[in-house]
Amino acid sequence: MIKNLNRLAHPVFLVSLLILLLNDFILKTVFHNYLTGKLSDFAGLLAFPFFWSVLFPKRTKEIHIAVALFFVFWKSSFSEAFIDFFGFYRVVDFSDNIALISILVSFWLLKQESVVYKVQPFFLKFIFLLSCFSFVATTQKPRPETFEDGFSYLYLYNRSDEKITVLINFKFSENEIATYKNQQIKILIDNYKRFISQDEKEDRLVFKPSDSISIVKEVNDEWLLRQKHSVIRSIVLNTGAERYLALPLHIADTLIGFPKDFKISILDSNSKALKIYDKKAFFSKIENKKLNEFSRTETFSLTFGKKREPLNNSDCYGKWESRRKGDFNKIEINSDYFINDSNGEVYDCSYNNDTIFVYSPHRLYLGIIKKGTKDSLVISWDNEPDLIYVKSKKPTVLGR
Repeated sequence: MIKNLNRLAHPVFLVSLLILLLNDFILKTVFHNYLTGKLSDFAGLLAFPFFWSVLFPKRTKEIHIAVALFFVFWKSSFSEAFIDFFGFYRVVDFSDNIALISILVSFWLLKQESVVYKVQPFFLKFIFLLSCFSFVATTQKPRPETFEDGFSYLYLYNRSDEKITVLINFKFSENEIATYKNQQIKILIDNYKRFISQDEKEDRLVFKPSDSISIVKEVNDEWLLRQKHSVIRSIVLNTGAERYLALPLHIADTLIGFPKDFKISILDSNSKALKIYDKKAFFSKIENKKLNEFSRTETFSLTFGKKREPLNNSDCYGKWESRRKGDFNKIEINSDYFINDSNGEVYDCSYNNDTIFVYSPHRLYLGIIKKGTKDSLVISWDNEPDLIYVKSKKPTVLGR
């Protein structure tokens, strides 16, 4: 057992562990670019299965397969509820799946002839604890940034009758970022020089080269934070669910608009595209029509599905027929009475919003009216499948 544990001193494993820690605690903070986003995935997918396979050598194959499957799940929109429940952090980016190659490398290394590493017990314990720490630390949410407090927000609300997936592309291109940076730097420098020229007699301020460096650094730091949100996001919204999403648009960024390639795609449960919004379609759809891409004082609100109008019970009155055989396949109702035309029995009835209560001598029938119009009626009786009725041409018996 000890001999096998010594494999934790394998140089490739130690290097991947070091990369994982350096990237999560230093490189992501300093650079935060495409490369740092992928380093953790490559390093983690080598170190994680390697570590557990050393502890459980008889389950090497199963561990590597399980890690691969879980990573695909982790990076998909299906893990949203799992992530939120446990308070973990990750960004949905399907290109991260390229890092699965590291799992193959880990499996290949473990199948090679075992090299005996002479490791002191203290150093072995240190590697073990460091490994556990790195695996946990990489799933934690990043520290909050003060600049983010002034970000604009996008409010999403699913008012439709089905679960949807919302794909949001709010990613600035490299050319857009460079243009906006240069624009901001120029404006900030000009404003600072103007401030100095107005107050130089009183405070004797002088514009120094270091001031330009400080302004450039400030703009770069702000854009590093913006780029954390300038990614393709995948959000699952169940029926009636809502979600707020921070946009990389600060309240002070009155000259920065939406990305040129901005797009919101709505997919159904079968990943079929229901609707795609570009910038023009988005601003024609949002609730506040006065907002544009340079607005910063209000939240951008986008609602999917039609607003459900209150049920008008009078639309349900009359004679109805359904193709289903059995009780209540032919009915007639008004505000107080209900006739089961299958047997001609008349019952009392009452309503509570979209629920109808039918009182027979033997039991209470409960129906949920899901749709009521002049020509069609949909009722779910006692939580049974929906029963669809059409208006009957036969004369009514009950008075309205």
